[in-house]
Amino acid sequence: MAKPADYVVDNDTGANVRTDLNNLFEAIRQNNGYGSEPTVKYNYMWYANTSSSRMAFYKANATDRVEFISLTDGSFLGPDGSASNPSYTFTNSASTGFYRSASNQIGVSNNSVNTALFKTTGTEIKGKLEVAPASGDADFDIKTSGNSNDSAINLIADTTHTTGGLILTRKQSANGNSEILHKGTGDLVLDTDDKGEIRFKTDSTERWHISGDNNDTTGTTTLDTRGSLVSHGRTAGSYLTTAGASFFSRDTIFEGLSLVKSGPSPVWGTVLHINRLASAGLPDSGSTGRLIEFHYDSGGVGTITTNGSATAYNVGSDYRLKDNIVDLTDGITRLKTLKTYRFSYKNNSALTVDGFLAHEVTAVPEAVTGVKDEVDSKGDPIYQQIDQSKLVPLLVASLQEAIAKIETLETKVAALEAG
Repeated sequence: MAKPADYVVDNDTGANVRTDLNNLFEAIRQNNGYGSEPTVKYNYMWYANTSSSRMAFYKANATDRVEFISLTDGSFLGPDGSASNPSYTFTNSASTGFYRSASNQIGVSNNSVNTALFKTTGTEIKGKLEVAPASGDADFDIKTSGNSNDSAINLIADTTHTTGGLILTRKQSANGNSEILHKGTGDLVLDTDDKGEIRFKTDSTERWHISGDNNDTTGTTTLDTRGSLVSHGRTAGSYLTTAGASFFSRDTIFEGLSLVKSGPSPVWGTVLHINRLASAGLPDSGSTGRLIEFHYDSGGVGTITTNGSATAYNVGSDYRLKDNIVDLTDGITRLKTLKTYRFSYKNNSALTVDGFLAHEVTAVPEAVTGVKDEVDSKGDPIYQQIDQSKLVPLLVASLQEAIAKIETLETKVAALEAG
C-alpha cells in the first residue's frame, strides 16, 4: 500500500475508492510511519518518525510537531521547556514541574520559578534548604566514596571567591585535618549573641574559653568578665591563683594578663619565654632588637632589648622629654642617709641578700613604690617595692663629688710635697 497524499477519499470508481481507503487505514495503523512527513498535515495528527525513531503528533497549527516517545525503547521525550513553562507538569499545577535548562541539566520549577538544578557536577538549590524529619535527629551528611577525597562545605556570597568565601573542610583519610578557611579582607566573626561562652577543647577536655556572661565561670560572684580569655576552665578574675593563663577584661576594658605556672617541670621551666630570632635582626638605629616595648597612654616609656648576647632594660631618657634640668648636688649628703642591710625574705629564708628597707630610702623617693604599712580594703598588706636602678644617678653624683674632693686633696698634697 502506498503513502496517501492526504486524508481525503476521492470521488472515484469502487476499486480506486477501496485502494484509497486501504491506504488511509494503513497510514492510521502505522501512524504515518513512512520515513518522511505526511504530505498533508492535520492538527493533532500522529506521526511515527522512523528517521528519528520517535513518536510525534502535530500541534493545533498542523505544522509544528511534538516528539514525545521513543519508537526504540519506549522512553518518554519532551520539549526543553523553561521555568515558566516546564515540560513535565501536574494536572492541578501546570506551573510546577521539570524542564531541560541546558545540556545535561534538569531544572525544577515551582510556581514558574526555578528552585533547583540537577547537573552532572552537582545539584544547585535556588533557595532555602531545610532538613526537617518528622521525628528524631536532623542530620546533614556530606560523604566521600572512600579515603582519598576531601569533604567540604563552600559558602559563596560574591563573584570573586567563586570556589568559596568560607570553606569548612574535612581532609581525606581517617586522621585528616578539619579546616576552616576564610577568604577576603572581611572579618571572620564568632558570635554567641546571648552571652554564651566560646570554648576550645582537645581530647574532649577544655583548654581555653572566652567568657560571654557578666559573671565569672563559676557564677558565684558579680565580677564582670565578658571578653576574658581563660585557660583550662579556670575562673576569670583579676589574677589567677592556679596554673593557667588569663587575658582578663571587663566588657570592653582590658584589665591585664595573668600567667600561673605549677610546680617544677623537667620539660618547661619558664613561665614566660620570649625569643627574638636572628632573622629579625639586631639593633642598628635603636628601632630593632626589641623584645618588649612599654607604653603609657600610647606613648613609649621603655623597652627591653637585646644585642644578641645580652639584655638591656631601658627607660625614656631623651633630653627632648625633659624640663627643669639642673645639676644634682649634695650627692654625698643624701647618699649617707641610705642604710644598707643583709637579710632574707620570709618565703625563702635560706637565701641571704644585700639591700634596703623601702620606707627608709628617702634620699631617692622616686625609687620606691607604695606607702609604709599600707593595706587594702580587706586589711591585706600592700607591700612597698623598690627600683634600685633609680639609685644610680645619686651614686654617680656622690662618686663625682668624692673624686673632686680627692683630686683637690691630691693637689694640696702635691703642693706641700713640692714646697
